[in-house]
Amino acid sequence: MTRFRNKAALTGVVAAGCLVIFLILFSQDVFQKVVENRIKEHAELKLNSEMYNNWKDPPVPAYLQFYFFNVENKQEILQGAKAIVKQLGPYTYKEFRHRANVSLFNNSTISATTQRSFVFEPTMSVGDPREDIITTINIPFITLLQMLRRSGITQKIFASALFTLKRNELFQSQSVEEWLWGYEHRLLKLGHKLLPSVFPGSQFGFFYGMNGTNDGEYLFNTGKDDYMKFTEVMMWNGQESLNLWASNACNMINGTDGASFHPLIKRDEKLYIFASDICRSFYLMFEKEVEVEGIGAYRFILPKEAFASDHPSNKECCPGGKCPLSGVLNISTCRQGAPIFISSPHFYNGDQRLVSDIGGMEPNTEAHQTFLDIEPMTGIPVRAAKRMQINIHVEAVKGVVQTNQMRTMILPVLFLNEQALIDDKSAVKLKSALYKIRVVTYIPYIFLSIGILLCLATLSLAFAAWRHKDNKDFTPVMLKLPDVEVH
Repeated sequence: MTRFRNKAALTGVVAAGCLVIFLILFSQDVFQKVVENRIKEHAELKLNSEMYNNWKDPPVPAYLQFYFFNVENKQEILQGAKAIVKQLGPYTYKEFRHRANVSLFNNSTISATTQRSFVFEPTMSVGDPREDIITTINIPFITLLQMLRRSGITQKIFASALFTLKRNELFQSQSVEEWLWGYEHRLLKLGHKLLPSVFPGSQFGFFYGMNGTNDGEYLFNTGKDDYMKFTEVMMWNGQESLNLWASNACNMINGTDGASFHPLIKRDEKLYIFASDICRSFYLMFEKEVEVEGIGAYRFILPKEAFASDHPSNKECCPGGKCPLSGVLNISTCRQGAPIFISSPHFYNGDQRLVSDIGGMEPNTEAHQTFLDIEPMTGIPVRAAKRMQINIHVEAVKGVVQTNQMRTMILPVLFLNEQALIDDKSAVKLKSALYKIRVVTYIPYIFLSIGILLCLATLSLAFAAWRHKDNKDFTPVMLKLPDVEVH
């Protein structure tokens, strides 16, 4: 009996100790804090570290898809009818990214350029970009119209003469490859010959000169002194802020370049991204939890107010103080005066008038929402889709015959879907790292489990001791029969 009691007492003490340890660890989040502190310490760009190598040459494959809006009724548009367009695509290019000209400084900053190159991916495309023809607005022509409205009389006379030429029609048909990567435009060629100061070149293409080049020099924060500033853009092309917009808020350079983020992401924070192609910073907000390749992630989306012209972040960014309908942003200031307006594809989340003014618009969340799925503990993006539509603002100009009867419109030309999904090798590696992190954070629960098991063992031993005591105290009663004399 003593043996059972001693075992029960010893087991009970150990169980109580385990439960006390669990309560202390659980209430203080000891191991969770240990893990977070370790993650914060490693959130730094150090030369030749794994984090630095992944930042320099991102392992996650990325693709850039182009969808064009072919104009179906150009003659009717010239007579004042509503434009009708048909979406064609995707034309997909694999995107290769590489950080070049890297320099690390002592003040916790690192400078680099981001080289980008694109290779056509036929297996993810609907046709051949060299052969497929797209008809849309004559963008150099429309741009020159805007210059005409602001220029002097000499240039007006010159421009008006050009507009009378039949070859400079309002709509133009070119191959997908030419629209994207450039072709010699007759109007620009003539303009360059006569007024080279106004027309610096004869080539036009939405991404002319951008394949195999970079968008300028960035200065990033390495995160050494503050993990929350990991890979934040400190300067772009030597500027701490832009000087294109009417307000300081619009000119601010905020966040990262979108390729990486700080670890320990919270649901209630905004993820800021600086986009050099639109000369603006914008932010993403938490929507929901998702799972990508077996990895738990937070989905952050581009909120509706991102393109809302009446929102405080946009209303002071309108050139000339005149804002368009909610759902589009005028970035002509960023594009050398070209009347380019950006929006979500098919004017998703925009004013309904934008959708109804153009035939062929069918906005929906799944195909047109911009989002980022990010693993919150490490801050690693596991899936992303940046979707942006390029539109041209078209309006009649007095004295220009081609536009006399046209209605004012924001005409969609193409939209981009820049997407990335973590590959199998990277997913396995990330899941392994997350498993190790979870093992450490589960230590308090290991103590809890041990404590519960030992409590059960203590109860079992106590019950055994009680049974043993009862059995020892029980003394059988022997009945003595009376002597019986047998005759």
